[in-house]
Amino acid sequence: MGLFDKLFRRNTEDDDGPAVSRPLDQEARTAQLTELEDALEALVTAMETPPSPTENPGWQGRIKDYRWAQGGCLMLKKTVITRDGLVEVTAGLRPLFGVDGPPEGLGHLAALSDDVIAKARVLEAPLPSEQA
Repeated sequence: MGLFDKLFRRNTEDDDGPAVSRPLDQEARTAQLTELEDALEALVTAMETPPSPTENPGWQGRIKDYRWAQGGCLMLKKTVITRDGLVEVTAGLRPLFGVDGPPEGLGHLAALSDDVIAKARVLEAPLPSEQA
């Protein structure tokens, strides 16, 4: 199949058709989404509690990002969970602190952030029941 055929999805005799992926394990993915949702709630609650810099606009933006992902988990659990849906929820999640680590007084948030990121990465990986 040529490049333009692939780009414009023209059928040729070499084309096997669109790739069909196995369905996701809805029960396992729902449990994982609940775990991520709970981890996000714990992180956001801690971020909204002093000594966190709650008046900082960047901090408020990060809280909104985490709340958005939390809402995405909730909404996705109410539908048929798809790979695209999982990517939509997890793609924007990033650690709360950079390579320099947390500022003084905010170290307690590092473990909560690490937990969120670990749970997001688990959601991105295929489960054994979803392997072809």
